[in-house]
Amino acid sequence: MKIIVTSIVDLKKSAHNSRLHQLLKHLSEKHEITVLSINDHWKAQSDDKSDEYYKDFQSLFERIEMLYLSDKIISPISQELLSFKTINGILKKLGYDFDVHFNYNTLISGYFVAKKMKKAKRLKTVYDIADDLPEMIRSSPQIPSYLRSVGGFVGGFALKKNLRLSDTVTYTTDALRFSCGIPINKSILVPNGVDTELFRPHPSDRLKAELGLQNSFVVGHVGVLREWLDFKPLFVAVKALNEKLDLKLLMVGGGVGYQATVDLARKCGLQNVVFTGTVPYTQVPKYISCMDVCVVPFKQDKVSQNSLPLKLFEYMACEKPVISTRVDGIVKSFKNHVLYVSNAEEYKNQILGLYDDEIPRKNLGLVGREFVKNEYNWSAITSKLELILKDTAG
Repeated sequence: MKIIVTSIVDLKKSAHNSRLHQLLKHLSEKHEITVLSINDHWKAQSDDKSDEYYKDFQSLFERIEMLYLSDKIISPISQELLSFKTINGILKKLGYDFDVHFNYNTLISGYFVAKKMKKAKRLKTVYDIADDLPEMIRSSPQIPSYLRSVGGFVGGFALKKNLRLSDTVTYTTDALRFSCGIPINKSILVPNGVDTELFRPHPSDRLKAELGLQNSFVVGHVGVLREWLDFKPLFVAVKALNEKLDLKLLMVGGGVGYQATVDLARKCGLQNVVFTGTVPYTQVPKYISCMDVCVVPFKQDKVSQNSLPLKLFEYMACEKPVISTRVDGIVKSFKNHVLYVSNAEEYKNQILGLYDDEIPRKNLGLVGREFVKNEYNWSAITSKLELILKDTAG
């Protein structure tokens, strides 16, 4: 198939592993892919290691064609808002010779591509929703605070128009389907997943020594540092535990919130903490293997309640027990495979329980890997999406 993809994620400049990277990694092995996305200078400026992170996706970039909505250094929000002007010119150059349109998480650019493709060639659209987009607008640091409420309202309106226009809608969690009002008659659950061949346990002694973590119990986090995370309860718990235990915190990842997170750790009085910044994607499993316990410290807000983060799958594939903020998307999908917390005291108790007893720690890790390997493998998930795209294309 020839697939045109519209994306809210800049595959080259966003220094985190996204759902779209993994879906296209597999789809591009069999199909011809053209991606039209925002040009995310904002994220590239916030993380000077983004090029290093994505050198591991070079084979993907060689298989797909990537086009940007704009080459100008303007905000991603502005690029989306102005896309109704730029898409005509882009589609005139590209032509309309595609079999199906895959709209990944956009509100405006994907809508105009879907509308023009439907009018010109009766091309059908699969709309993939991975996040509560109106709620993300309401908390976005790219938008002035006084405009966020209005932006969220406009985002909700745009979401409804996309849902009506699209022929098929895919979504990551049932919580997200309910929150976004996705019609059940034309929607299909396509969850997030993990590459269990890449993400597996690795020898860690050498890297732990390089990081100064040898002989310590390590609590770790992997991922881009953004506004939907809340590290303060974790930091408070680790600080309290450090008074009696040899416990260290490993923070792997960069992003716009990197310096604020470093400052918060300092303010909380943490000393036994290592910040690595962004590391190459293929090296992430080695860093996870240095950890004894992994965390998903979401804020308890509407954005997080509907989320199912990739890091959770990656932790489990590396046989690590996971402690997560109690959010609906994770609880409904993972149930008792994850330990849940809501505050610093609960973090403290869960970490202490795993510190004191190696048997449940290992059991959670082993069972977690089998769970994601059997239920959430990217290869099988992408095969499901491939069938959806073919059926929608007709």
